[in-house]
Amino acid sequence: MTTVAITLPRQEPAAESSDSTSYRTLYALLFAIGFALRFGMVLWRRSYSFPPAWIFENLSIATNLATGHGFSSPFNIDTGPSTWIAPAYPFFLATVFKIFGLYSAVSMGVIFGIQCMMAGGTGIAIHALAKRTVGAGIGWWAAWIWTLSPFFFRWPTTWIWDFTVSALLMAVLLILTLDVAESGSTKLWLGLGGLWGLAALTNPALISVLPFTMAYAAYVNRRAGRKWLRGLSLASVLFAAMITPWLIRNEMVFGHFVFLRGNYWFEFHLGNYHYSNGMGFSGKHPTRNPIQLYKYIMLGEQGYIQWAKNDALQFVREYPGEFLNLTIHRVWWFWDGTPLIYESGQWWKPWQFWPLSCGGWLGLLFVLTRRPRGWILLAAPLFIYPVPYYLSYCTSKYRHAIEPELLLLSVYLAYVIWSEIRPILQRVIAWRSASAAQREAEVPA
Repeated sequence: MTTVAITLPRQEPAAESSDSTSYRTLYALLFAIGFALRFGMVLWRRSYSFPPAWIFENLSIATNLATGHGFSSPFNIDTGPSTWIAPAYPFFLATVFKIFGLYSAVSMGVIFGIQCMMAGGTGIAIHALAKRTVGAGIGWWAAWIWTLSPFFFRWPTTWIWDFTVSALLMAVLLILTLDVAESGSTKLWLGLGGLWGLAALTNPALISVLPFTMAYAAYVNRRAGRKWLRGLSLASVLFAAMITPWLIRNEMVFGHFVFLRGNYWFEFHLGNYHYSNGMGFSGKHPTRNPIQLYKYIMLGEQGYIQWAKNDALQFVREYPGEFLNLTIHRVWWFWDGTPLIYESGQWWKPWQFWPLSCGGWLGLLFVLTRRPRGWILLAAPLFIYPVPYYLSYCTSKYRHAIEPELLLLSVYLAYVIWSEIRPILQRVIAWRSASAAQREAEVPA
């Protein structure tokens, strides 16, 4: 039986060994159990039996790719080329469809299986991140909670979207950043640039954290007297080389610059209009509203997004106080689970959702004051990543990309509290033992 001792994390990075070979067996166990539990849920829920009503933007574009119609038509009707979502995940789905059949049970099983593998791997990434920052013992607790808790099972087992891979990518990016900062090797710099390129093509919202990772790695290397400019330049060039072909495609197809995912102003419009509740949708999405779908068809995708941008910005100009009020509420709603009240088919109630947010933020307070290695990298996802959602709208699924970090910080909080309480309990126990011994000594023979 393996015993994992939890020790107070020290400030010196050298105190944590970077050699993962001693963890290989436990890592394999984490991965196997995490995958088995999640894929077992896929089989139990029969998620691989996919009803046509669930074929939303991601799958619609993947269908067109697999059938030779290109990256187009996100709403199950022929509307031409699209940049509605980022390209990586639809291309992955299309590859599976081409190999195993369009929406066959085997295809859906493979897709969900790969997502469950990603989620299983995230448990390993959580420990690896903790080992480099707040301590390996804390990492084991967080990794096993991630692996065993059904709270983290939903997205890889029910949704075919980039939520699961985004959580894995965020954790691995932070790990790789810390390794680059530690060694400054050209190979690791290139790996960081390449992984950021993959992340950008998968979920562009992640790249809000990119400047902080690059700046951290460069600063630590510079402070250690190592050459950093060449590595940073190579990483930046590789990142640019990976995303540029998609930017060129968008320029050629649409005749103007479109970033990796072009629908943000539509998302912004969903949450910002006069008398909105700031939650998004409310019948204004083309998948829910035939009038909006007709407008999308008539204006074309770029025209429709431009209309949404103009309409939303007009609202901001005319009702700045209302926009500010909605934004302030969305900041709170992102973390407390209020959107769950307005969404059907949710696994959790708000009271089950907010404790992870609360634990993560309180844990971050201790990280900011005690400053273990890489503390700023644990802070950046919580401060920066949600900002686009604060301005547009928020739902529970958007938080998942940073839930590994929230969980790690929550366990760190629990450990810090326990480390403060334990000496007090030990003194109380010692005092009671001494008192009992004294009373026994005073009893006449």
